[in-house]
Amino acid sequence: MRFILAPLLFALGVLMMKYTVKVTEFMGTVGFAEKYMRSGFAGTYTWYRLVGLLFCILAVLWIFGVLNFSFLEAVVSGPGSQN
Repeated sequence: MRFILAPLLFALGVLMMKYTVKVTEFMGTVGFAEKYMRSGFAGTYTWYRLVGLLFCILAVLWIFGVLNFSFLEAVVSGPGSQN
């Protein structure tokens, strides 16, 4: 399951970093990012880029087996499935 979900998570992270302006228009601004990441940065735009980067890092760690999201795999695979 991780070989399906991890690349999707990675792609989501890349898209968040690439289309930060569109994501901000859709999701709105982030208050604490505007308050604390203001100097030299664009606040919300930087926040969404950092979240996208975090998604990419987590996806790479997950696909190589460093992280284990077995609870997520159990939820996606449904009840009664055997591991």
